[in-house]
Amino acid sequence: MKKRHIRKIPVILFGDHIAAYGVIRALGPQKIPIYIVSQNGKGLCTHSRYVTKTLTLNESDADFINKLKKWISLNIGTEAVLMIAGDDQYLDILSKNHSSLGPNLKCTFPPWNIVKKVRNKRETYKIAESIGIPVPQTFFIKSEQELKDLLSGNINMRYPLLMKSEESKKFLKKYKTKGVVSNNEWELFENYSRYDGFMGELLLQEMIPGDENQLLNFIGTYNKYSDPIQIFMNRKRRSSGQFLSCTLMESMWSQEVLEYSNLLIKEIGYYGYVNPEFKYDKRDGKIRLMEINGRISMSNSHALRCGNDIISAMYEDAIDPKRFLKIDLKKDYADNILWWMPNGDLQAAKKLLNNNEITFSECMKSLSGTGYIVEPFFWRDYKIIPSQLAALLKAIVVFLIK
Repeated sequence: MKKRHIRKIPVILFGDHIAAYGVIRALGPQKIPIYIVSQNGKGLCTHSRYVTKTLTLNESDADFINKLKKWISLNIGTEAVLMIAGDDQYLDILSKNHSSLGPNLKCTFPPWNIVKKVRNKRETYKIAESIGIPVPQTFFIKSEQELKDLLSGNINMRYPLLMKSEESKKFLKKYKTKGVVSNNEWELFENYSRYDGFMGELLLQEMIPGDENQLLNFIGTYNKYSDPIQIFMNRKRRSSGQFLSCTLMESMWSQEVLEYSNLLIKEIGYYGYVNPEFKYDKRDGKIRLMEINGRISMSNSHALRCGNDIISAMYEDAIDPKRFLKIDLKKDYADNILWWMPNGDLQAAKKLLNNNEITFSECMKSLSGTGYIVEPFFWRDYKIIPSQLAALLKAIVVFLIK
């Protein structure tokens, strides 16, 4: 995307961890004022030299919108671009109050009637299937009786089965995992009881076989007509645990992923930052939609490293919706450029080595790439470097000792 002079309208960034730091990497050096809204005021981004001020405000606050507006009025003025990074709860409350935010607060996300189509997997899968996008066999269970009725029916289900909750963040916070695997009917009911009925929102899903490198990640930003204005794709190499966040990714390209993503986003009517995730199913050669995120995702700085400045494109589109026409999207970056989060990846690699799931040689080979972005190390943001180096050195020591 060719750079041009734009008005430096402040950005209010909801979220303060790695996903938000990718936004800071893109916008901070452009001298665009950045303000943070944080759950606890302690996240990585709150220490960045590019952040002007932080508001600590939990999305569960009953007076969230009024407190937010008052803070904006006192500290920023009337005009700002709103971006949501890595936090679905902020996306929920802001999209539900979309109309009350006013025209001067420029939202990079649609109202709730559209957002709910990506937040509710039942709706997402229904839409995907209606336009011919393959999805895993999935059942939505609200009670133990529904689970019993399902198993007593004539539905052909193949074990192992993945059990997740629609209330994914609450589930992760309580149980430290996003999902569990059941290999037979006894384990299914045992896990249903152990995990408190998955908060009454169980997603029972077939397990798509294959390693993490079969997980394909699409990142794009779309205008108000749901036309793409900037895109990028990467693939997982390693994560901090099963169903958990990635720690090592590689750049990639798939025309099929592009076509599926554009088709799905157009059908939903989404705009702003969108992140569909797919998995290649080696059983039939199909790419299946796993989920779709409607807020800025964790590895967005990977696109920036590869020359696709998705965040700046989204920022400019929010300020000047006429800036972008529908464009011909094509790959213009190299394969095998790595996004690496060493602090988390050392822990992930240690766990795999201890479980004899990989060898040390395989671990080292996985770090081979044609280029890198190391998260969250950004030489221009000197305020956070000392603490991050200290954390990295500690992680290295623990890795070598254990």
